[in-house]
Amino acid sequence: MTRQAIDPNLQLAVLGLGNMGGAVLQGGFARGILTPKSVMVCDPDQSRLSAFVDLGCQTGTPADIASAPRVLLAVKPQVFPELAETFSSRPRDRTVISVMAGIQGHRIASAMGAGTSVIRAMPNMPASIGYGVTAIAASSEVSDSEQAFARELFAAVGTVVEVEEELMFAVTATSGSGPAWVYRLVEAWIKAAEEQGLPPETAKSLVHGTLLGAAQLLHHSDRSASELRAAVTSKGGTTAAGQAAMDDHGFDRAIAETIAAATRRGRELDEGH
Repeated sequence: MTRQAIDPNLQLAVLGLGNMGGAVLQGGFARGILTPKSVMVCDPDQSRLSAFVDLGCQTGTPADIASAPRVLLAVKPQVFPELAETFSSRPRDRTVISVMAGIQGHRIASAMGAGTSVIRAMPNMPASIGYGVTAIAASSEVSDSEQAFARELFAAVGTVVEVEEELMFAVTATSGSGPAWVYRLVEAWIKAAEEQGLPPETAKSLVHGTLLGAAQLLHHSDRSASELRAAVTSKGGTTAAGQAAMDDHGFDRAIAETIAAATRRGRELDEGH
């Protein structure tokens, strides 16, 4: 099969249309950063692929993607070694924007061959509804214009922060995995409310509503989380009693250990363990 010529107007080639790749692409379309006809997509799942073909995107093979000047790499780390061989066999100047967890930029660049410069990005699940937070770290070889493109692309699905590459392990543990910590809290919170006699649906409504309201207040207020917590806590009251129980059972320590464990695991994955 003859490999297709790369469209000179191609803005972005996307390898992987799962939750994150698809969300970022949709955000780029919604904000007018990208146009479907200037995007090439590749995914083994035909149902994912069809949705973007219907929008007007080009399709390509991994080899076609490897020939593009700018690539969004949104695949599982486990499949990266095989894909890297495809890229390294087609050396060219290219910018790779990777949302893979646990593989550092220098390893991606080395595996993909000469001419590859890397921007690492760690968005999280709420990017799917435009409320994500993404940390990005660019290698020194990445041009200012490519960095600006990456910032704009991820700003289309939420907030963007820039960090040093070495901090991406902590970022993954803090915000990449962060939604899971929140959902775990919500599960325990609802269960505890039910144990105090609240019907399940009532407990769910109270917890979800409280979480949403507290998050909105934190986002829009000039006060810090500590200041807002103090405003809710009356001396000798119910909130104070609950917080004393949190202290007695090591709530803060549990959170610290959670982030530390996830950070360590990120480093282990990068080392191939």
